[in-house]
Amino acid sequence: TYVSKGNLRSGDLVFFDTVGSNNGNVSHAGIYIGNGQFIHAASGQGKVVINNLNSTYYVNAYVNARRVL
Repeated sequence: TYVSKGNLRSGDLVFFDTVGSNNGNVSHAGIYIGNGQFIHAASGQGKVVINNLNSTYYVNAYVNARRVL
């Protein structure tokens, strides 16, 4: 189910276009963990990390979110 950014709950999947064009294509995904944060495998860092969904980079790359029930 589609979830608006303002209604995210822990466990929701968040999707990003990290290629740079942000044309709606998804190139990266993470799991929302609450308090504006999500966990994901950062390819540039080679490990799983927690980032702020409201950081400039991820605000610009954000495509949408889904809830799987």
